[in-house]
Formats: sequence, C-alpha cells, structure tokens
Amino acid sequence: MMEIKIEYTCLKAEEKSALGLMLEVTAPEAPADDTPKAREPKGIVFVIDRSGSMGNGRLELVKQTIIDMLPRLGQDDYLSVVTFDDSARVELELTQIKDAKLADLRQKIGEIRTGGSTNLEAGYRFGLAEAAKAPAGVESTLVLLSDGEANQGVVDPAQLGQLAAAATEHLVTTSTIGIGEGYDETILDAMSISGTGNHFAAFRLEEAIDGLSDELDGLLKKTVANLKIEIEAVGTFNTEDFTVRKVNYLREFKTFPGKATANLGDLASKEEKNYVFEVTLPAQFVTDTTLLQAIKVSYEYEDLVLARKVTGGQTFELEVATANDYIAPAKNEDIVVELKAMRLQDIKEQAIALMREGRELEARELIKQAGKEFEQLIDDMKNMSARNQSRMSAQSNEFMHLSQMSDSVEFMKRGTESLNRARKSKPDPRKDS
Repeated sequence: MMEIKIEYTCLKAEEKSALGLMLEVTAPEAPADDTPKAREPKGIVFVIDRSGSMGNGRLELVKQTIIDMLPRLGQDDYLSVVTFDDSARVELELTQIKDAKLADLRQKIGEIRTGGSTNLEAGYRFGLAEAAKAPAGVESTLVLLSDGEANQGVVDPAQLGQLAAAATEHLVTTSTIGIGEGYDETILDAMSISGTGNHFAAFRLEEAIDGLSDELDGLLKKTVANLKIEIEAVGTFNTEDFTVRKVNYLREFKTFPGKATANLGDLASKEEKNYVFEVTLPAQFVTDTTLLQAIKVSYEYEDLVLARKVTGGQTFELEVATANDYIAPAKNEDIVVELKAMRLQDIKEQAIALMREGRELEARELIKQAGKEFEQLIDDMKNMSARNQSRMSAQSNEFMHLSQMSDSVEFMKRGTESLNRARKSKPDPRKDS
C-alpha cells in the first residue's frame, strides 16, 4: 500500500542539501460484492449547463450518462441535480436514494431541456446550496458540466476558485468537465484545483462519459480515505533551515518549524499515486564520516475495505561525510524522474500561456523541446521501477500528443487537463488511453 523512498543517503558536511522524498501509494481493491454497507454514504450533486449551446446531442448524452449511473448509487447515498442557463434551478433537491423511486429520478433528469445563456456562477451557488443540505459528516462531490464560456454573473476564475476552496471546509469537493470547444478551461481548472477535485476536457462529446464514469468511480469505489502524512526533522537536523516543499497539488499542506504535514486525500480501488516533496536539510558539522538519523515520515489513513485505521512510518538515516571523504551518491531514479517530470509540467504551463497569447509557434516549439527532453530523460534512466516506467511513458506520450495538435483551442484545453492531472498524480481515465 505505501512505500517511502528517498533520493539519496549521503550528504557532504558543512553544506546544505536538498533531496527528494517520494511516497508511492496503491489503494487496496474494492471487494467484488461491494454493497452500500461497505462504505459511508456519499453525496453527489450534478450541476449541468443547459444553455442553448448544449443542444445537438450534448445535453442528451450527459443526461443519459447520469441516468445510466443511477443504479450504482447505494440506498444511503444522496443525489441532487441543478441546471443553469441565464438563471439556475434545482431539478432534483438533495434526496437520499432510498427515499426516491429510480423511475422518478430518471424522469426528472430526462425532462431537462436546453435554454438561454451561461450563468455558471448561479448554477454553482445553487449546487453548493444543495450539497450543504447533506447530513453532518457526509462528504459530497459537486460535478459541474459546461460547454460554454460563462457570460453572466461572476466570470473571474480566481473568485470562482475561492468559492470552491471555501466549500472544501464543508466536505464538498468540486470537479469540472468541459464539453466541446467553447468552454473556458481557465475557470473550470481553477475551480477544480481550489475545490480539490478533478478537471476533465471532453473535447469530443463521447469523452464526457469517461469523465463522468471516473468521477463516480472515485466517489463510490473509494478504498482509502483521509491519507495524512507528517515529515519531521530528527536530532541535529531539527533547525529552522529544515524545510519541506510540496510538488503535487494536495488537499492540504502546512509547514512548521522542523516539520510539514499534508492531507493527501482519498484513493479509489487500485488507484496508484506518487507524492513528491523536496526537503532542504541544514548543514551538519562532523570530523569523521557519521551516520545520523535525519528525517522521520509518519502516515495514517482509513482502510475502507477492512474498516480500520492504519498508521505507519519510517525514519531515514543519512551518512554525513567530510569534504575529503565525500563521494557523490547514486540517486534513486524513480525520484529523479518524478521531480524532473514535475518541473517539465511548468514548461507545459508556459506553453499553454503562450498559446493563449496567440504565440502559437513559440508554444509548439516549447512543448516539442520539453517532450524531447522527457524522452531523453526516460532513455537515460535504466533502473526505474516498472511502475514508474509506465507512469513516465504515459506522461511523455501526453507531451508528444500535445506537440502534434494542429488546433490551438484543443491544445489549450487538453494541455490544461493534462497539467492538472500530472500535478495531482492522476492517470488519464479515458478508456482507450
């Protein structure tokens, strides 16, 4: 379930050192006969754009996909459906499944029709209000689906992101699915990042099914909940110079003198994620090569399959060598590549920004060079684990696919989703990926 790795184990005396620390997490598989009793009740609120542009089969596909998913909800789960065009309305108030008839739910969803313009803020606020009706302690996911640019109400990504961030304090996660070519990926991406959810680009209509299915799997097939870690300096390393920097998007991250804590969130059945941190270690003064305890990593999480709390951890000893005795150590290739991959995501972000400015040639050249650098890095690493070889190959392929896109709009939307997923260590959920 959990493996903790450190980039290297030998430091040069009298110098600060920076090294990578990585947690490889694999969630247990959900039992095949999973029943509502095997997990806590969940809430799901669909906030659906019903503006005029959602015609031509878009709204119908979204409705049918949701209808097809209804039988997967447990009797103790909660469901609400909100729609919006120039105004918002509640199509289905938050309802516990056991208190409703499946046929009635299907009918209400099926009766949704397209309307006018796009007041995304109104729909989102209505959705948050529905999620707030869930009983205390029930976690909810709000899934917002839109195919158009918000053109009424608040349209600033930062302000909408603030709404999403505030909702997390009330156990509401926000995920977003953009459909087609016209939606504003800057808004939907900001909401998903601040709302600790996912962002999915359904540039082609049928991809919306994959995005919705993935969201429901994450909600209903969750087997690890509330994974928390603490990274703490030990002994002479416990000074103000000991710092920890997060690399991934995390649900929560806090730093204190000599330590850092993080809430890494939840994982679905068999989901694999890597979480990377950069640790700066204070200089150590020794007269001879010395082995010192340096970093303690502790973790805890809820195993929802076995219905128990799991705790564990590991303390790392590092060798501190004098300048005369120091030999640069071999580095763990899994961590080296992971850190480099995350830095290459910064280049992807720069390329997307250039594309938005209309500087297409610069954007394409930048992403092309980054892709080549990624490929070369993977080729140079001969000792990566099979797990990370697969992960890095998938990320490298995404750079390649972006570099080959002739459509600048698709480049921006798929690039934004790819960036979001990479920083959350989340694989592409498309069935043909």
